[in-house]
Amino acid sequence: MERWLSKSRVLLALSGVLLLSALNRHDPTVFGMFLFLATLSALGLLLPWLSLRSMQVFASGSSEAVEGQACGVQLLIERRAWWPAFMVDVETHWQWGPRTIVLSHTLALIRARQRSALGHQIIFPCRGDYRLAKVVLASGFPLGLVIARRTIALQGVAVLVLPKAEQVFLPADLSAAHDPVGNQVTRRLGQSFELGNLRHYVAGEPLGRVNWRASARSGELVIQQFQQSGSPLLHVVTDIPSSNELARPDAPTEQALRVVAGLCEAAEEAGARLRVYLPQQAEPLRDTRAIHRALAGAMPDSLPLREALGRLQGRLSEGSQLLVVVSPRWAASLLLREFSAVELGRCPVTVYIATHPAQAIGDLALAPALAQALAQAGFQVISQYPGQP
Repeated sequence: MERWLSKSRVLLALSGVLLLSALNRHDPTVFGMFLFLATLSALGLLLPWLSLRSMQVFASGSSEAVEGQACGVQLLIERRAWWPAFMVDVETHWQWGPRTIVLSHTLALIRARQRSALGHQIIFPCRGDYRLAKVVLASGFPLGLVIARRTIALQGVAVLVLPKAEQVFLPADLSAAHDPVGNQVTRRLGQSFELGNLRHYVAGEPLGRVNWRASARSGELVIQQFQQSGSPLLHVVTDIPSSNELARPDAPTEQALRVVAGLCEAAEEAGARLRVYLPQQAEPLRDTRAIHRALAGAMPDSLPLREALGRLQGRLSEGSQLLVVVSPRWAASLLLREFSAVELGRCPVTVYIATHPAQAIGDLALAPALAQALAQAGFQVISQYPGQP
């Protein structure tokens, strides 16, 4: 019964009752009430449709933005009628991979024969390469008797939304790998004419160049250790969101990409070199800007963790470190199996567990258990971040 009692049906029924009363009683007052209610009902039914028929949407250009911040896309709504429009709902439909994201906005007033800019109100909650598919205008002003809708298809507008960098800690013991332009010093064994340091030989290590004069003076075996320029070298591998977690801000794998973006900024401040292994990239990326753009456009399920770890073969030089960013949903035994399938040698491995404050309670409870299992296996684990409570 309640579904039949809509506003429009009630007003039409009341108008009919007033019309019959006016005809039967020949009362000008009742007839005036009928005219007032009929005019009001007609405006409520027709004005939303008339308001939308005289609107045009213009969109052009491509832009970049950071998730959670306004983007600079050009999106204008033009009003061509001589009367203004009020309370217009605007829905922008964006395509990102297999997902369609709908962003809703409300314009309280669109002045007559003027344009209203909407681009500064568009904020994407999650990273991605979004393409504008259509714009849907809706209005029920003034009475909300009907909701008029108009769909306008648009193409050629794209927004690349970069992940917001999560504040992270780098491993405390960053070693230096060979770098001809590095500002740190690394040591190596072997024959060379470079000046080096003398130190006592430690039993069990490879025997390098022995300085016999120093050994005779000290009475112990002394080796000469040469110096060369170096800087920290970090190889970064990360989880990639699946199609089910794509464009979900609280998804663990989406948070993993924010952690990678934070690692890039932290490494840049620390003067460390980066090698980030991402989808659609034949070689590891080194430039921070290129890494952020590649993170934004990473398609779902495009680079499994095992395949990303497999790219490390032959690339781990002496003194480099490996940083792996994973979701807390990994089973510890399965993740350890992925690590064992790759020949890491003596390369130190630090595992970052991507946790988000808005994640489900179950996901947050999985992180400590995974961190404990990885720590027991000998990996350094970081699962707490400065920007989180």
